[in-house]
Amino acid sequence: MKQYILSIVCGFLLLTACSNGDNEEHRQPAKRTVIAYLAAENTLSGSAQSDINEMIKGVKSISKYDNMIVFVDRVSSTEKPFIIRLQNDNKEPADTIRKYEQDFLTSDPEKMKEVLGWVMTNYPADDYGLILWGHANGWVIMSDLTESRRAIALDNGENQLSDKGHWMEIPTLKNVLQALPHPFKFIFADCCNMQNVEVAYELKDVTDYLIASPAGIPGDGAPYDKIIPDLFNYDDVQMYTKTCDDYYAKTDQEGGHLPISTIRTDQTAQLAATTKTVLKNIYDTHTDFDTDGLIYYYSYNISNPDENIMYDMNDFILKYANEDDYNNWLNAFNEAVVYKKMSTKWQVMGTLVFDFEVTEERFGGVSMFFPLERYEHTLIKYNEGIRKMAWYYAVDASELGW
Repeated sequence: MKQYILSIVCGFLLLTACSNGDNEEHRQPAKRTVIAYLAAENTLSGSAQSDINEMIKGVKSISKYDNMIVFVDRVSSTEKPFIIRLQNDNKEPADTIRKYEQDFLTSDPEKMKEVLGWVMTNYPADDYGLILWGHANGWVIMSDLTESRRAIALDNGENQLSDKGHWMEIPTLKNVLQALPHPFKFIFADCCNMQNVEVAYELKDVTDYLIASPAGIPGDGAPYDKIIPDLFNYDDVQMYTKTCDDYYAKTDQEGGHLPISTIRTDQTAQLAATTKTVLKNIYDTHTDFDTDGLIYYYSYNISNPDENIMYDMNDFILKYANEDDYNNWLNAFNEAVVYKKMSTKWQVMGTLVFDFEVTEERFGGVSMFFPLERYEHTLIKYNEGIRKMAWYYAVDASELGW
């Protein structure tokens, strides 16, 4: 009799252990898990909840068996970082699947690795996508290691609406993502100035596609109610074209549209090889470069044109390469930059003066840093910072006198 009762109790406990629908469901591999990493302990904190609300609307169009996971760290004296799962179930608030007991820096590589690895372990899928959300300015590395604008994942560490704090450099981001158990199908960077060829090349071994803008993005970010369904489209071409189209369709407060593009990262090695050849020919025949009128996406000091950087890659090479070199290079460029949406003007929040014209022929939708002698005398030593990026060595920049 005791054995019979024990069997019933054990069976009941086993049933109870499996009765948590979410635990049982998320251990069955989904087709796709998308992780949004919201680094919002800064001046963007107020935008985090509105974007989460848009994501909640967006998940109504995805399969309930797929996973939309959001990590959130925002300005609050009482709230610690947490992770939520958004589902097609109209549940508000969304399920909190993990609460952290202590605050930490979103830019801490070990913590980012832990967050992303935990999600991959607990919400397995056939493939994964990553949304990088927050402040950024591409590959640019500034001299101050703690209070500067350096790449991504800004966290001021003091729960203040401040943009002075700790950042993560792009090579560090690559190392974090390489340490995860799975690569990503795509990285969608809802951050300023992230579509640099340097960034795409750095991340070529951790993601198939980089979807981003070379320019500054609107303060309220992407229209996630439309973009979340796009990111769960399992046809790669439709996934990135719809994402770019829906972001581009959003009109900013100045009536402009965001220039945006997609890079297929496995083609960046060939692009680097072709760029290496064309740059050597350009620098063999030019001793001075007039960049006036070229498309650029970032300036640290708008009152000083010498600070203009992140020139459109296609526009620069179109201007300085001979016709045969340019056409050969363009073939490689088009294999890597598989989709782009051109805008003639975009919201820049006072960081850029439109002293150039954007045309279909000139617009490439990807920036590149071209080290020039003038950057030896700027506030930020760009010619030094670029040496931390693998692209610099892939195109043999040092052999060109850079």
